[in-house]
Amino acid sequence: MRDLAHLLARPGQEIAALDLAGVRGADLGEVSDARARSAYRARLAELDTELAEADTGGDVERSARAAAERDAPVAHLTAAYGLGGRARRAGDPGERARSAVTARIRDALRRIERAHPELGHHLDRSVRTGSFCAYQPEDPVSWQL
Repeated sequence: MRDLAHLLARPGQEIAALDLAGVRGADLGEVSDARARSAYRARLAELDTELAEADTGGDVERSARAAAERDAPVAHLTAAYGLGGRARRAGDPGERARSAVTARIRDALRRIERAHPELGHHLDRSVRTGSFCAYQPEDPVSWQL
C-alpha cells in the first residue's frame, strides 16, 4: 500500500521502481563470462559438424546423441544473451526492483478491488508499473493520504 500511496500523492509523475523499493547496489555481473560463452559456441560448432557428418552418413543414433547433447549449450547461451545479443546481467537491481514493486502494487490493487470494486477498477486503469511507475488518472482526483 505504501508504493500505491506514494504514486497517488504524485499524480502524473513517473517514479523509478528503484526509488519505490529503496534499492541500491550493483548487479552480480554477467550471467556467463565471455570465456564460458566462447567455449559453449566452440562446442556447438563441433556438435553441428558431428550432426552434419552423422546425417550425411545416415547414422541416426549418432545424430540423435549429438542433437541431445546440443540442447544444453543452446539453453545456456539462450539464457546468457538478452536483447540485441548483449550478455545478460545477473542480479540487476533495477529488474529486481521492477519485479518486486510491480508485485506489491498488483497485490494491493487486488485487495482494494475486493473491498471496493469501483475504486479498484479506477486504480487498475490508472496505475502503470514497470521500471518507472506512475498514477495517471483519466480525470484528476484529489486524494487525502
